[in-house]
Amino acid sequence: GNGCKSLAEALGMDTPVRCIEAIDIAHLQGNQTVGSKVCFVDGRPFKDEYRRYKIKTVENDDYSAIREVVSRRYRDAGAGNELFPDVVLIDGGIGQLHAALEAFDTLGIKPPMVISLAKKEELIYVQRRPEPLKLSRNNAGLRMCQAIRDEAHRFAQAYHHVLRKKKTLGED
Repeated sequence: GNGCKSLAEALGMDTPVRCIEAIDIAHLQGNQTVGSKVCFVDGRPFKDEYRRYKIKTVENDDYSAIREVVSRRYRDAGAGNELFPDVVLIDGGIGQLHAALEAFDTLGIKPPMVISLAKKEELIYVQRRPEPLKLSRNNAGLRMCQAIRDEAHRFAQAYHHVLRKKKTLGED
């Protein structure tokens, strides 16, 4: 799609972006923290690859939650058992981006292109670049990133309802 092409251009990538995965951390009531991972191929949701993670890390902060999700999701990809996406999109700013990159370091895996998208100012932080990208509001690449980030957020929130229902049914 158009968004994939303009994102690749904005990021200075030589190859087109086909597969993007986005990670979002949500704090649900009852102090439950969950992570979600959504997958888009050619700009469209690929629901078979959606995953949800109950965060086991005790510290209640986004950075450790992001490190946990990234480690759990990409450990197998590093071993060659699963494919890497072309781009990993983290919901958040520079701190969240660094947390994701730390997880790849710890795994000893060379990550794909990792970026983060901060809400409000909608800046894209890119690994190994000091300055964030400020793309125009109607840039197709930015709009695609926003849509994917919003989907990751929606998917994490939907988990909340699943967990609440289970509680009512007396399951764990």
